[in-house]
Amino acid sequence: MVRRGRAEADRGATSAAPAVLGSEIAAAADGGSAARGWLRLGRDGRLTAYASCAEGLVRWTESAPGSDLWQGPELFPVEGWTGRFTLAQDSNGFVWFAGTRYRDGAPGGRETVIATQYQTGRPLGDWRAVGNAFPERRQADGGQGEAREQQEQPLPPPGDTMVVPDGAGSLHILATRFGVGVRGQTRGADGKWGNWADYQGKWVRGAVVPLVTAQGRAEFLAPFKGGASYWGQDRPGSDFRWLGRMKADAVEGTYSSYETGAGTGTYFWRHPADGGVIAYRPQAPAGSVPALLPLGGAGGAGPVAVTRTHINGYDCTVLLQRGADGCPEIAAYPTEGEQYGTWWAPVGDRCAGLPAIALDARGSVTIAMIDMDGGLLIARQDLTDPGLAFGPWCRVG
Repeated sequence: MVRRGRAEADRGATSAAPAVLGSEIAAAADGGSAARGWLRLGRDGRLTAYASCAEGLVRWTESAPGSDLWQGPELFPVEGWTGRFTLAQDSNGFVWFAGTRYRDGAPGGRETVIATQYQTGRPLGDWRAVGNAFPERRQADGGQGEAREQQEQPLPPPGDTMVVPDGAGSLHILATRFGVGVRGQTRGADGKWGNWADYQGKWVRGAVVPLVTAQGRAEFLAPFKGGASYWGQDRPGSDFRWLGRMKADAVEGTYSSYETGAGTGTYFWRHPADGGVIAYRPQAPAGSVPALLPLGGAGGAGPVAVTRTHINGYDCTVLLQRGADGCPEIAAYPTEGEQYGTWWAPVGDRCAGLPAIALDARGSVTIAMIDMDGGLLIARQDLTDPGLAFGPWCRVG
């Protein structure tokens, strides 16, 4: 059972004055610049929240595990920053970022850059360009044919680039562009970059949807209108290969994923009819066919945030969304038991952008949101309650 904490937020202490205006953080979050999974637990037990603003990346960090004293917001400026970024965390706790910056001379005036945070609370490494997955074609026929057609009908801009670290120490960069397809570049465990690989999907819409299992095997969906193609590794460190495709209507940009069984991922998205959440497992048990499983949440916006925890002794999947009124809503159900249904409960006031969810050092479900003033608010699960109840919201930055 889900119960909400107080609507009013207590004010926790912060360690330093803000380095960036809260209005800029709120505007960027509401404009869709917040990365999926922007709340992360480090190996030292501290949570970190990430956001964007006009000047670069913004970060808040717990001063100690489970503390309401946070450091931040800290600004990490990026010259030419476009605002949007994605992130992923590897088994060592490193957080990898992929973003885009404006640069004169780059194709389309933009280039993809990546950076790494190796330890919680420590500075980020340098932002480095990773090349161009979609170089401009040269006119090999004096301006005739395909090259001229592309010039007359320019392609839409690329989707968000995803960074995917697998369990063998390889780092995969996955980029998409409608009309061209999905392309990836891999940096092996030895630090050497390979060439860009073509993963087809000419009519891909939006970014790929990656998932890395606890064993370190990576996979992804490449969405297109009416379905998605499914790619994955046979083992950590191996090349991606095509594993099949599924047919389903989805709202573009609403996909998320989570490992819900040993080596098994569940993908979530919104149905265009009512915005309700759909769950799907490409790897169905032997003898069964993968099914589209509705989970309610109609009217919600964007991808759901996902985690797993035990509630009343049962392994449960917990979903968090931005509801139709702009407020965070939460739901929980027995993991891979979508057939039992679920219901959604409001857990806070209106937020800017998408809320986030993670387990803290105690294993407490922690939900986070950016308020309309650009402040960071968190609420933690009350572990003395056998259900899924939350304490009051606390403004920590």
